[in-house]
Amino acid sequence: MANNKNDKEKDPCWKNYEQVGMKEKDGKQVPNCVPQNDSSKSSSSESK
Repeated sequence: MANNKNDKEKDPCWKNYEQVGMKEKDGKQVPNCVPQNDSSKSSSSESK
């Protein structure tokens, strides 16, 4: 089991962005990345 790809991509979001749950895009679950200074505003869009 080689996890070399996962070592480089621990955070699926860009620099200065953070993951806030998951969202559905094109029928797939993808990380919901928001700017770090805006993360407190997007708590209403969080869903499982």
